[in-house]
Amino acid sequence: MTEPGRYQSIRGGIDYESVPWRLWEKSKQLFWDPADIDFTQDAADWRSMTDDERLRVALPARGFLLGEEAVTLDIVPLLRCMSDQGRLEDSMYLSMFAMEEAKHTEMFRRWFDAVGLDPADLDELIRQRRGENGEQRRGVFDGPLERVMRRLDTDQSPEAVLDAAVIYNQFVEGVLAIAGYQRWEQTFQALGKLPGLQAGLKLTQRDERRHIAYGTYLARRVLSENPELWGWLEERWAKLTATLGGGYGADPEAAELAELHLRLSKRRLEALAVARTMNAAEVDSATIESFEPVELQHVT
Repeated sequence: MTEPGRYQSIRGGIDYESVPWRLWEKSKQLFWDPADIDFTQDAADWRSMTDDERLRVALPARGFLLGEEAVTLDIVPLLRCMSDQGRLEDSMYLSMFAMEEAKHTEMFRRWFDAVGLDPADLDELIRQRRGENGEQRRGVFDGPLERVMRRLDTDQSPEAVLDAAVIYNQFVEGVLAIAGYQRWEQTFQALGKLPGLQAGLKLTQRDERRHIAYGTYLARRVLSENPELWGWLEERWAKLTATLGGGYGADPEAAELAELHLRLSKRRLEALAVARTMNAAEVDSATIESFEPVELQHVT
């Protein structure tokens, strides 16, 4: 017979007011299927685009495809960690979180298939452009992100959980991805093409808004319960953001990208700093909007 003592849904019910549960509800309401996106016009547009226009789209698309698959694979230890700690609502939302990252992977791959481009064919060009932002992003996914997330398999301390929330939700999603979305918008405005990819990116951003909200909630909750970790967090954030300095290269848009990364980095740290004046109950009762990045609140 199953031991009911382990299961919150039996012994205490579900906290329908918790932040993770409210995010779970929003995810259900805003569900979408990548297979429903029509890339027919994108395929036609692709044939009419110049080689330079194609590269302008293909390189960041490849970077996002790589990143979405990386986080799909690396989110699992955080889900296990919340499960081990008996946090049912967190575990339920993270199961949706993982599925959404998988959907983003599918969306980008379906786009590549639709336009007839193998992203692996871009490997040599990426190597030639080593040092630019796309290559820097790959280094993050292949190194720090994987190590920090897999650390949770053996270390579920407050510092380890905070580290995961910081590098994953704040740095990768809150700085690198948001900067990428803003550059995508500039590209689409200039091209006036690829409506399918535009639609897929809008849906992806809508999901990522919730992902960053959860990571901000998780980090604030850890900090509210362990205020002594703030000094550690500041040092960690300084080291993470310092890695951005080698990723700009000689591109004429480098100064703009550097300024954008700096602005986003400052905002993410400020979003966590508010936890220094909050207790855990205040974090848990806050609105979802208070956790969302302002840069993505326009996406509906």
